[in-house]
Amino acid sequence: MNSAAIDALMTATLRDWQIPGAALAVVHAGGSYCQGYGVRAAGDSEPVDAATIFAIGSTTKPFTSAAAGMLVDAGRLGWDDPVVRHLPDVALADPWVTRHVTLRDMLSHRLGLERAQRIYYHQGYDQREIVRRMRYLAPVDGFRAGFHYANQHYGVAGLIIEACSGMPWARFIEQRIFAPLAMTRSCTGARQLAGLANLAAPHAVLDERCPASVRLLGEPRVVPRFALDDEPAGSIYSSADDLRRWLELLLAGGAPLLQPATFATITSPQTLMHDVLASELGPLAALQPATHFWTYALGWWVLDYHGERVLLHGGQMPGFNAALAFFPERRCGFAVLLNVHQTLAHAALFYALSDLLLERPGRHWSDEFLGLARDAMAQAGAAARAAASARQPTAAATLPPAQLAGVYVDERYGALTVALEAGALTLRYGASLAQLSHWQGDRYRGRWTLAGILDDVFVDFTPTQLTLLPDGIVARRRATP
Repeated sequence: MNSAAIDALMTATLRDWQIPGAALAVVHAGGSYCQGYGVRAAGDSEPVDAATIFAIGSTTKPFTSAAAGMLVDAGRLGWDDPVVRHLPDVALADPWVTRHVTLRDMLSHRLGLERAQRIYYHQGYDQREIVRRMRYLAPVDGFRAGFHYANQHYGVAGLIIEACSGMPWARFIEQRIFAPLAMTRSCTGARQLAGLANLAAPHAVLDERCPASVRLLGEPRVVPRFALDDEPAGSIYSSADDLRRWLELLLAGGAPLLQPATFATITSPQTLMHDVLASELGPLAALQPATHFWTYALGWWVLDYHGERVLLHGGQMPGFNAALAFFPERRCGFAVLLNVHQTLAHAALFYALSDLLLERPGRHWSDEFLGLARDAMAQAGAAARAAASARQPTAAATLPPAQLAGVYVDERYGALTVALEAGALTLRYGASLAQLSHWQGDRYRGRWTLAGILDDVFVDFTPTQLTLLPDGIVARRRATP
């Protein structure tokens, strides 16, 4: 392992992508390397080191599948147990699927249901309520017919872990995984960060000229921390040094926490990714140089890179990005933690670090992904300008603002509240608030505010309902007593 080359790569990446700070853990046959780069918060001088704590987002999912595997080893749970055996109250739209869906189906994302991601921004729902609302999710594919990623699946797994172990998911992770591995700088949610030192601050690019999902370049600013706790799909916080310990377990085949057969099941392909390079990665597919198969196991993407099997998972939380990957046959892996919201830098680092560890000739991965980022932002900006040009602001509303105020309900998401305050309309969904302004006709434009990050939303009103775009949420007006 060439630590000087790794340091040069990380330093250049932070510079080119304007990322305030990062932490890296590398494990290989000859040892390990953990290092911090940059600063914890933009405008501050406190450096990131191997103990600095970052949110790891969906990189939490492999911890949840490992926890389930430990209960399989203990004989308390089976991968193919029907979910209703352990959670009798869980229901899906199709009664047959309700009776037959298994833990394996949940962990491999093959239910065929719509994603309904917005519900996680409500922040007023606990895990049981989010899972309860799965009964309202519409199928977009056949059961076990394809891959459809959704955080709710891991919420179900977390409740099964609680039902079979007698302890909540968070406590199980802390006592049965963090403690044995001496992961003392890891926790299961933002609430536990109180009183801890050496925390990376969340950052985001706040350029409102394009949607938040494609604000990939620009100067990031510190934003409020997103308060996500006890979420089996994505609430873990950790450090590079702690993830080094996790990587060592993974490269040891799950020992000492998992039996070899159980670890093999967790890391074996379960769901084939049909057309994944196009549907999941979009323009990133063009940069897949030597990937012949792409699958999902139980909490892991499993694919090949230049003939080498690699398991990986990325993670995103408002203000953070993470990626963790390992090559079992090469006995090496790495974890990257970034304190910035939307970026393609973690993808560029995956390829660049993989090339270094596999001792392959490198490409200018950062430059290539920077090009993709610029193109994506340019296209989004052009689309926004085209929408503004097509706007007809003189098209009068048929419904007066006072008539729009009220509570609108969607079974999947719950209540959205429209209020008229000081002559202006607002839209609130849980912790998300949007100030609305007239766009044209009975369409209003707003900007959601969540953890300091603004994103556009359009709302179409009729006398009886509102439609939220681009989410496609249709909520009916609740009758007033």
